[in-house]
Amino acid sequence: MMQTKAKETEKRFSPALAKGQRWKTKDAYIQIVQLGKTLIDYKLLRDLRQKRRTQTTTFMSMEDYLKTNEVSLMKGPSRN
Repeated sequence: MMQTKAKETEKRFSPALAKGQRWKTKDAYIQIVQLGKTLIDYKLLRDLRQKRRTQTTTFMSMEDYLKTNEVSLMKGPSRN
C-alpha cells in the first residue's frame, strides 16, 4: 500500500518545478521566478528577451497547465 501512495504522489507532483526553470509552450515561454510553499511566481513571455510582470498561481494550477499543454523544459542557464 505504501508503494501506491508513493506512485500517486510522484504522478501528482511531476514535473518537478524549480526556481529559474524555463518551459516552452506552443506560443510562449514560462519562466519560474520564485517558489513558495503553495504559490509560484512566474513570467509568461512570448519572446525570451521580453520583460513582463510577474504573475502568481498555485502549484496545482501550474502543474495541471504543464501536464495538459505541450510543454518542454528548456536547458541552459536562466536570466534571473
